[in-house]
Amino acid sequence: MAKKRMDIRGGSSLEMSLDTNPIITSLIPRIGIVTSTLLYFSPMAAVRAASKDNTLGDLNPVPLAIMAVSSVCWLAYGLSIQDPYVTLSNVPGCIVAIWYVTAVLPLLKGSQLQTTQNIVVVLSAVTINLWAYLSLTKKAMVQVRSALGLYASALFVVLSGSPLSTIKTVLSTRNSGTILTPLTIAQVTNCGLWSAYGLAIKDKFVYGPNLTGFSFGLVQLVLKLWFPSK
Repeated sequence: MAKKRMDIRGGSSLEMSLDTNPIITSLIPRIGIVTSTLLYFSPMAAVRAASKDNTLGDLNPVPLAIMAVSSVCWLAYGLSIQDPYVTLSNVPGCIVAIWYVTAVLPLLKGSQLQTTQNIVVVLSAVTINLWAYLSLTKKAMVQVRSALGLYASALFVVLSGSPLSTIKTVLSTRNSGTILTPLTIAQVTNCGLWSAYGLAIKDKFVYGPNLTGFSFGLVQLVLKLWFPSK
């Protein structure tokens, strides 16, 4: 998730300082495109292995299902504000996340299949209804952007915490195999970067969800260290 900048109320001095700081306005968002892409592609090896072996194994499909919708919502937000950093950091994610879902669905059975399908359908339904509401009620563009950003942020928080949906299994089996190491490392790195950026520009829509995602990532790292994958 990334955000280039937003208007800051109460004066223009901070905005002017950001405009002249190449680290804030250029370097960090560009690095953010890379870390966001790494976050989206981090489950690739595990999904390919599961598809090749024709068995899900320890792979948790819940984060993949949420990622498929979350990435599309961030892309929509990026396009609405015409921000190249937000847009470009989510285009690859949209494509690969949709592939993840199509790859793992044939491997799912019983409650896992029903849960994954429900997540995709429910989140997609909410997203489509939100878009329809914002369009048909002819909301001002600033309201549309705010609603899209808030919704995308909420989904990102859910996505960041979704690997912990198997925490009961991890604790009972003392095996963290259901928590993907590449995804966890990418999450901590990506969220840490954007948390620092958000705090620097005092933007709660940037640092809020990313600090939460960073915290969730640290919990996952602790679980990986305490209960190594078997």
